[in-house]
Amino acid sequence: MLIEKAVQYFISSLEAEQLSSHTIKAYLQDLNQFKKWTQKKEVDDLNFEDFQDYFIEISKLKMTSIKRKRVVMHRFFKFCYRKKLCTEKLHEYIDPIRSKKNVVPKEVLSREEISLIFDFLKKEEKQYKLKVNNTYYDYLYYCSLRNQLLISILLYTGCRAHEVVALKKQDINLLQNTITLFTKGGKYNQVPIHDELRKALDNYNESISTLSLGLQNLLQESHYLFPSKTDSNNYMPTRTLHDLMKKLSAATGRHIHAHLFRHTFASYCIAANMDISTISSLISHSNPSITLSIYTHEIDAHNKQEQIKKLSFY
Repeated sequence: MLIEKAVQYFISSLEAEQLSSHTIKAYLQDLNQFKKWTQKKEVDDLNFEDFQDYFIEISKLKMTSIKRKRVVMHRFFKFCYRKKLCTEKLHEYIDPIRSKKNVVPKEVLSREEISLIFDFLKKEEKQYKLKVNNTYYDYLYYCSLRNQLLISILLYTGCRAHEVVALKKQDINLLQNTITLFTKGGKYNQVPIHDELRKALDNYNESISTLSLGLQNLLQESHYLFPSKTDSNNYMPTRTLHDLMKKLSAATGRHIHAHLFRHTFASYCIAANMDISTISSLISHSNPSITLSIYTHEIDAHNKQEQIKKLSFY
């Protein structure tokens, strides 16, 4: 079996498992790099020396990259053997790198930093609102409204960057007070709308009614909550969200990224004594054990604070 053909079968199997497009893209990139490096065309032509030489070749990469490439290749060649695309258990030549995880606290936003972010966004809104008669500033005014809602959704749902930008209007059900997120692995997760997020949604819907007719038409004809500026049939690019994060980083004096809001949401949920199963469901983890492994430090620190209160010498 040609390596190229085997890779195609493997990628098709990942798509059938409904892995996220980001994961599949990363797998394909790693396998194509190996395929490009090796001069051999057939899977059965590969041997132990090929893998060892390749791992020496990539040894200067970051450890996280090396570990990922080993995992991808191990899974690929195990798939090949199981599906009889090769005769030898080539995956047994690829040992995973196991290293002890350092449990460190996740970076989160303080209440002061959250207030600073919203103050900055509201200041922008007021600044552009004064100039809405100008087409250019009319769009910037819309962006300031959109940005406030984007951050509110990230903060009060703990969703991922690609989940928030791809939200459709139909995903928000104000009657049932829920937002349906299209999450990692092609699954849907319905989460409740927090009171503060409900206020942000109401404010957004009220404010966009004051925009120019052209902008209102763009927003109305799109299925997406945050449509692309150039094509209402598509949602805004994730790059736009990254640009917003850069702006917020400059305003707060610290590195801000979309996933920081996810960590903040989960950490504050833990501090609020929420059940781990509930938190896991809210942030779209497939299993509570994933939540436990990611937020071990936060859970442990919170439990210590709660347990120490039981201590008394009187």
